[in-house]
Amino acid sequence: KKDPSLVPYLLRMAVLKSTREIIGSAGFHDGPDENGMIEIGLEIVEAYREQGLAQELLTAMWDWVVHEPRVKTLRYTVSPENFPSQAIIRKFGFAYCGQQIDEEDGPEDIYEMSADTYRRLKAG
Repeated sequence: KKDPSLVPYLLRMAVLKSTREIIGSAGFHDGPDENGMIEIGLEIVEAYREQGLAQELLTAMWDWVVHEPRVKTLRYTVSPENFPSQAIIRKFGFAYCGQQIDEEDGPEDIYEMSADTYRRLKAG
């Protein structure tokens, strides 16, 4: 059973305002770990991909979470074959940190950015 204080970090739905249709979701896999790292996951409904919605959803989630005092590092993992997602994370300026093997998804590239760096980049 999850700690209720983790609820804000978990699943959020992306809803298209004009139709109230759910077009995606995002959420952190858990709260920040002991080092302050937090990893995000997201999904956009196929019909709505490649329209900038993933970037908008990631921005909204990260803009919120970088102001949580326990969050020190943002992490994003993605399949090496997921070229659109790879392009999105590079636009944000995340650093490539290596690769891991996920039990469900197989090989994943790991990208990270400190919360401080994210806030500085957003401030311009």
